Amino acid sequence: MPSECMWRCARQRCRYLLMLCLCVAAIATPLGAAERSSRSLTRGQSAQHVLTRLAFGPRPGQITEVDRLGWQKWVERQLDPTTIDDEAIASRIARECPSLLLDISKLQEMDVKGVKQVAKEQIKSELKSAVLLRAVYSERQFQEVIVDFWRNHFNVDVNKVPFLATHYEEHVLRQHAFGKFDDFLLATARHPAMLVYLDNHVSNKNGLNENYARELMELHTLGVDNGYTQDDVIALARVLTGWTCGWRDGEYRQFFNSRAHDSTPVTLLGEKVENRDEAAGEATIQRLARHPNTAKFISTKLCRYLVNDHPSEELVDYVAGVFRESNGDLPAVYRAIILSPQFTNAANFRAKVKTPIEFTVSALRSVAADIESPQRTLRQIALMGQPIYECLEPTGYSDQREAWLDPGVMVYRWNFSIQMVSGRLEGVSGGEHFVQPVLDSPANQRARMVMKLLLPGVRDRKLEEALLFTNDPRILTAYVLGSPAFQQQ
Repeated sequence: MPSECMWRCARQRCRYLLMLCLCVAAIATPLGAAERSSRSLTRGQSAQHVLTRLAFGPRPGQITEVDRLGWQKWVERQLDPTTIDDEAIASRIARECPSLLLDISKLQEMDVKGVKQVAKEQIKSELKSAVLLRAVYSERQFQEVIVDFWRNHFNVDVNKVPFLATHYEEHVLRQHAFGKFDDFLLATARHPAMLVYLDNHVSNKNGLNENYARELMELHTLGVDNGYTQDDVIALARVLTGWTCGWRDGEYRQFFNSRAHDSTPVTLLGEKVENRDEAAGEATIQRLARHPNTAKFISTKLCRYLVNDHPSEELVDYVAGVFRESNGDLPAVYRAIILSPQFTNAANFRAKVKTPIEFTVSALRSVAADIESPQRTLRQIALMGQPIYECLEPTGYSDQREAWLDPGVMVYRWNFSIQMVSGRLEGVSGGEHFVQPVLDSPANQRARMVMKLLLPGVRDRKLEEALLFTNDPRILTAYVLGSPAFQQQ
């Protein structure tokens, strides 16, 4: 084992080099832009690409497995997650995060005087732990990746809805991510977590609250200033008055309060709405879900998430067409993006930057780390700027590179890497299965082996030169995990 002094010196040197490289990367061409051509990826690159975009990074040996199977076959399996055995992680979630199995009424019963604070913190902790554990261990990797997309698109903050976000995760996001968009949208609109988070539960004819109506059009469907006016926002808010939640007949649920509903007829997006009852709201939400601007907006976001921060208009238009023709069938939309020639175009290979969650999970998966307790890791993700389920803005967290390339914040990624591989990250066994084979190899081959294992197919001369200062596999591993190259996706 290296001495504490060695670790300290290595940390100081690597931190300086890391920050310097990140500053250069931030002002230069986008990460991953070294190879901009029209050619397609090789088989090995395609396997690596799907495991960094459609999964939270490869486990040791998984690139070879996907290459042998064929990346298209791997994708087809992932697009139907119910066919993939995931019992191991499901059993662990049931043991360690039991509140995720409770119905919404049982969760709300905990919101009582005397146990409220303890229960709230426990439920929040279990929800965040479940998100992390599933991302690291689930065999249904694309499901976890795409649920993370929708978790931000239909964002709620667990601090405002601590007893509701858990049920929302399980029964809205996870249940509808592979269904029809209009059903998904209506499920979010009906769920108490969204009703409370965006204040629609208190909107009534005597006190109109426009928060949810605005975000429903701006963030969830049409896009910012895209085909609607302030008058449309007010009209939609009127249509949704009376959509509230609370206890009814012994259970906690969403319900329609006709006495709070403003039944004034309105004109919304150029069409008259009679607005007599709850059915008017349902019809309006479905109309928004099927609007052409919604197809374009959702397709743009999905292409940005899965392909490139700046997807081509050609790709977006094609995907939006699939969205419209399939009536918002989400697996069809995902498939259209992934099987398009642009997805495996070399221009989009390693062209995005990992968010803190993506970085952390990919680092854990890359060295086959074991998580005994997620709490310390969750705190590290929060320090990196992305506390799970705690985005204050209804926009959710950004997945674009500009949001995450601050050198000062990126240092936390290096700290996480060094703590994990040195065995000092509480609750995590830092990849001994990964480090030992490197340790058993000739000293002068270790840097090359670590590069091959963590960054297969990547040539980074500056990084390779920087690795020459040591042959300790832990330091080498930590340095590569914290390097700008590993941040590429």
